[in-house]
Amino acid sequence: MADKEMGTLKIGDKIEIYKKYSSEKEIYPSKILDILEDNKFVISGPMKKHNLIFLHNDEIVTVVSLIENKGRYEFDAKVISRYLDKVYKVKLQKISEIRKIQLREYYRFNISIPVIKRFTVKKETLEESIIEEECRTKDISGGGLRLLTNYAHNIGDIIECEFKIEGRIIISKAKIIRVEPVDTFEYKYGMGIQFIDINERDRDAIVKFIFTKERELREKGLI
Repeated sequence: MADKEMGTLKIGDKIEIYKKYSSEKEIYPSKILDILEDNKFVISGPMKKHNLIFLHNDEIVTVVSLIENKGRYEFDAKVISRYLDKVYKVKLQKISEIRKIQLREYYRFNISIPVIKRFTVKKETLEESIIEEECRTKDISGGGLRLLTNYAHNIGDIIECEFKIEGRIIISKAKIIRVEPVDTFEYKYGMGIQFIDINERDRDAIVKFIFTKERELREKGLI
């Protein structure tokens, strides 16, 4: 294509791919090297721990990309050819429509982030008071958090969470959907919370953060 774009992808974009029909669903970091006509494009060949991951002609892969301020998207592509000279390259052809990865599919990324949790309680006098607690995440996704806490919440409690992602302060209401005891030095409970009132730009910032951290770990061969 003359403008060297294919939908929302352009040369230089970092992507992830996985073999569509593999039971393991290993995800590999890659990069768009060139965009051709007829929905064809060239990517850097996938690697894992510095080893080449060979793809076969006509094999189907899924290409995953993060679109700024929109979310995470994917589409299927067929392997047209492979090149192995100084650089391992793979030519693909897009064969499906672009799909937005739904909230339930958001990957949970294990990371410890400080979180301020606020919870409003009513006293016997019907007066309200706010309990504020410093917590930490066990993992994070675009849909919610797994949070470590010392307060004995009930399933269904509504809380407010405040935390920082890449310098961006995110504040959202959330619903507690799971509570379980944990064995740590600092905290008594682990609970799953689901965002119920989050700005979509904040959600996109979380997804972008996860996408970037995943890619960094894969490029280092740590996952």
